[in-house]
Amino acid sequence: MGKFSIRNVVFGDRNPKICVPIVGRTDEEVLAQSAAIREESDRIRKLGLRPGPVVDMIEFRADYYDNVTNQTQLTELLRKLHNDHPERLLLFTYRSEEEGGELRHDRAENMIDDISAWAMVSGVIDLIDIELLSGNYRVVRNATKARDLGIGVVMSYHNFEKTPHTDEMEELLWDMEQLGGDILKLAVTPRNHFDVDRVLELTEAVTRGSASHPISRPAVLISMQEEGVKTRTSCAKTGSAFTFATIGTGSAPGQLSLEEMVKAL
Repeated sequence: MGKFSIRNVVFGDRNPKICVPIVGRTDEEVLAQSAAIREESDRIRKLGLRPGPVVDMIEFRADYYDNVTNQTQLTELLRKLHNDHPERLLLFTYRSEEEGGELRHDRAENMIDDISAWAMVSGVIDLIDIELLSGNYRVVRNATKARDLGIGVVMSYHNFEKTPHTDEMEELLWDMEQLGGDILKLAVTPRNHFDVDRVLELTEAVTRGSASHPISRPAVLISMQEEGVKTRTSCAKTGSAFTFATIGTGSAPGQLSLEEMVKAL
């Protein structure tokens, strides 16, 4: 598996990065969660549980934000988050309803291309999440624009119903790479522990270069819910590029608190 670097943060080096999502609905909620991330990461750092940064990346989940269709307010909030965390990467995500997003903005669903463009030209985000199944034309166009602006692409696929067949998951990762993903993210739902084991085995195959479709980009494979927690905590072993942890409200089932994740890693 290859590596991807942005602002001196290296993904794919078998040193998993930690990402904390922000899911506030208002500016006040978002900035309060931002402050909580700073405070909690400082507290954990003093415990000496993890060398280097405790939190490497902040994910702003724009699908939760009430004013996401207002370019001025969205851009100003992104700038505040960047200023709050200048040493951390900022990942911009608008998750669709089909892939587990918080659908409260009928208008925003029709404006996703505009919203993504506003985030990319804001000058403060480092990475943007692009859903693989949002349509090849949209995917390639947005991935190309991101690359032109020096923004990394987290190409993603989420399945909240099942864990697809292993061959199908490999094909999805392959498609992500071919369409311009810099980091390939696949999150699926287990029906039993065998599904979790398949995700772990595929992660190791992909990151060690033994998958049937060789992948040259860093990958993140997650089996969601409580049953799949070990896919989140065994990243150093499997090679998964980053993992999620929470401070307060999480953004997906099975996420651990920041302190729990740091201890687990």
